[in-house]
Amino acid sequence: MKLKRLSATLSVGIIFGFVVGGIVSFDFVRSNRYVQYDMLRSVFLSFQESLNRWVLWFVVISVVLSLLALVATVVARRVLKSFRSAAAGIDGQEYLLKFHLVCLVCSIFFFCGGWAINHYWLPSRLHPLSLLGDAGILLLTILMWRALLKANWGNLIRILRGTASILAVSVLVLNLSIMVEGKMHRPTGPNVILIVVDTLRADHLSCYGYNRNTTPVIDELSEQSVLFRNAISSAPWTTPSVVTTFTSQYPAAVGIEAEPIVLGNEFLTLAEILKGGNYDTQGIVSHILVSSTLGFDQGFNSYDEENARGEDHISSPSITEKAISYIERRGNDKFFLFLHYFDPHHSYILHEDYDYYPDYDGALYSGQNVEELRKKAPDMAADDIEFVKALYDSEIAFTDGYIGVLFNKLKDLGLYDDTLIVVTADHGEEFLERGDYWIGHARKLYQEQIHVPLIIKPAGERRQEIMEEYVSLMDLMPTIVDSADLTIPASYQHEGETLRMDDERQPRDSVIVSDTKSFSDLRSLILNGWKLIYDAETDSRALYDLRKDPAESGNVAMENREFLTEMEAILRDWNDHVNSGKSQTDARLPKFTEEQLERLRGLGYAQ
Repeated sequence: MKLKRLSATLSVGIIFGFVVGGIVSFDFVRSNRYVQYDMLRSVFLSFQESLNRWVLWFVVISVVLSLLALVATVVARRVLKSFRSAAAGIDGQEYLLKFHLVCLVCSIFFFCGGWAINHYWLPSRLHPLSLLGDAGILLLTILMWRALLKANWGNLIRILRGTASILAVSVLVLNLSIMVEGKMHRPTGPNVILIVVDTLRADHLSCYGYNRNTTPVIDELSEQSVLFRNAISSAPWTTPSVVTTFTSQYPAAVGIEAEPIVLGNEFLTLAEILKGGNYDTQGIVSHILVSSTLGFDQGFNSYDEENARGEDHISSPSITEKAISYIERRGNDKFFLFLHYFDPHHSYILHEDYDYYPDYDGALYSGQNVEELRKKAPDMAADDIEFVKALYDSEIAFTDGYIGVLFNKLKDLGLYDDTLIVVTADHGEEFLERGDYWIGHARKLYQEQIHVPLIIKPAGERRQEIMEEYVSLMDLMPTIVDSADLTIPASYQHEGETLRMDDERQPRDSVIVSDTKSFSDLRSLILNGWKLIYDAETDSRALYDLRKDPAESGNVAMENREFLTEMEAILRDWNDHVNSGKSQTDARLPKFTEEQLERLRGLGYAQ
């Protein structure tokens, strides 16, 4: 009898797990537009992951409820036995029924409490799913108490068992089919490693002409790779820049303005395309602004955020250790590994092996909060500014050393030559270059904040190419997908183009736009070496010839009115294009925990 009750409960658990898992996966597939993008493998993977998770969850719940029912029965009988000896004449069966009814009332109470929590605390689109899950647990509980009362549900139980058997076999067949398909259709492209170093401005790398030897590892990589000398970020802060790298969309098109938002599921990411192509996808990050809270885990099999601990945490050793551990576990499986190194971001910390200004004896010190540095900026002497830059360079060199540890492990494992390696940054950093005592990033669009390194080592070859054309990080997603021997779905409208990796064609006439609404409202346009910066708050314009004035020291707008008018028209067209292509769904603000908010405040991103 006990086995029959257990099998009945498990049957209900499997059925509810299948129903809830199916609804969750259907909603996920619909919101991610996998059918629209003709990504059938992603559809099946979504159903596999969701069904496995929810069926397992409800089976565990069923077992727990069965055990609770057994314990409740034993307790009830013992209580009843004691009660009978103290109060003969009370109907024991009636007492047991009342005991069960009390337990049922408690179950209803927990159901209502769970619904209230889901309704008021969880995202609105989870309400029906959470409600259905709570209803499943409630019905399982009811079934337990009815079974204890020995109700005759014979026909219903047989139907439940038969249905559950069919659904369990269906889940098993789905898992086996995907496993066999994965073995038969292995990716033909190389392993892919995308390294984004936070706050790494291009002109502080040795291979970009810096006077300090800050990046010997990246320099060596550049000698075997394609180095893009003029790569431009879409924004001077992390979230919008990495969104562009992942989705090949302008930040404004996905709804990012002054605040970080949750990346909409309808925007297809690099990880989703590679995962759909049978790559194993792993992200290892160290900043809240590229966390799963903001949707950056979209398309990743696993997303490690353990190192997103704020400005004082030194993360490069752990990021590299986790990356090596992951690569060693993959064996012969093709993988996409996204690594986000954070250490060059403020606060700037001195690493003893990379001390570029040992003779400094001023008032500033290693690890000083950037807000304190900004307050002291008006009184800083040249010696102080040089010290701050030296701390920043120490962070760069420290990170470069751990990237070298990763590359050495790739070589030891025989994976280096056959791996596509991309090294870039999300944005740069400013050190009082503009006369307003600003240290940091996010609020301007001068080159020190948006000119980033971009080095791509193709798989299977070592050769150096230096590309002088201006390119955007918008182009990274299609370039990596193409290098992985995959294609972006034709129905996914993206903005980037595949970067050329040779010198056989003439540089293309690219229009590169960046923007920021953090602390300001600015847009910049780079075309044929000219750069326009438009300030929407003051309706002012600045025009620079980057070929003659790379430091943007002289506004030549008045001397080039005709060209200024032409670039303004292009920028207006871009603005109209982005606004017309914005997602139809409202951008969702993230729900940061208090701990995350505290870290963001320390980094200067939240009040």
